[in-house]
Amino acid sequence: MARISRVSLGSERNLIPRTVIVVEVVSFTFRFESTARLRECIDYYGSKLHPSSRVAAKELATDLGEDWREQRGWEVERWFERLPMYLLEEPKRQKVLKALNKALELAESGKL
Repeated sequence: MARISRVSLGSERNLIPRTVIVVEVVSFTFRFESTARLRECIDYYGSKLHPSSRVAAKELATDLGEDWREQRGWEVERWFERLPMYLLEEPKRQKVLKALNKALELAESGKL
């Protein structure tokens, strides 16, 4: 059973209140700052097969500029490369996908 909630971050001293969408499913907690990030994660878990994590140098240069080597070292990972691999096992992937879709539905309807 997934737990879905919206949590406020920060304190009363902040001028801009920030909230995140929190989805707890299969012993893992996802946190999303926006529904756009939530959709990205749904797209990622929606596919069974994932491309290689390698990125062509030309693609990095167009995204980050010509000084991409200084900006992106070898230790830098993209968000989906940091997820635990057990979440991609088929039964867990289905549970994650169901919970994320439910969270998106609640966030867009304003019930969250």
